[in-house]
Amino acid sequence: MADRDSIAHTVRWRIAHSKERFWRNEDFEDGSKAVEMVLLRLVAEGELERVRRGVYWRGRRTRFGMTLPSPIAAVREVLGAREVVGGAEWYAANLLGLSTQVAPVPVVAVSRRPPTGLHGIRLVNRSGRTGRREARLTADEVTLLEALDGWDRYAELDAAAAAKCLLGVLGRMRTDRLAAASRTEPVRVRERLRWLLTRAGCDDDAARVEGARSRAAREAALAVVPA
Repeated sequence: MADRDSIAHTVRWRIAHSKERFWRNEDFEDGSKAVEMVLLRLVAEGELERVRRGVYWRGRRTRFGMTLPSPIAAVREVLGAREVVGGAEWYAANLLGLSTQVAPVPVVAVSRRPPTGLHGIRLVNRSGRTGRREARLTADEVTLLEALDGWDRYAELDAAAAAKCLLGVLGRMRTDRLAAASRTEPVRVRERLRWLLTRAGCDDDAARVEGARSRAAREAALAVVPA
């Protein structure tokens, strides 16, 4: 019993003196079932947030409660630092300033078959878009591609304002990596990315993005851009 009490004291002390970080059973030298039971009790007490079985979050205390982790950071913690992730659908539009809508459940795109059991996050499978992984895109760059994909569905701004917003976002991206990753993106993403790169004066990178094979497909993809 003394050993179990000692384990509980150590786990509680370390977590109480931490903030803004993830915790796992294996973060503790003992790494036993006893550690897991303490972590679960801390979740019940509101001292930890459960991200997924075996993965927990300790935020900062505020008058509104404990701060939560970024959904993208939580997904990367579960899947590993090398996973290529980014916001998707309404969440992507909101992150980039194209919409003020806040979805009740954030949506994160992943470049592999999504795991199950993540609390409060919905994952979308982008395993077929292998260019993202090959180009080692950042979360912001993946979010941009997702926003281009959903421009006609999720952007609240008019065409001119949305284009201005996206051009501002593009300024902090690696346009050569986006062009490289585009080879496995849907035609609507490729055409919108080509248009955006051209507007930004990145003509060499725009030329590397494969265009639509038909005029109809190109016109459908670009129906959302300003005249």
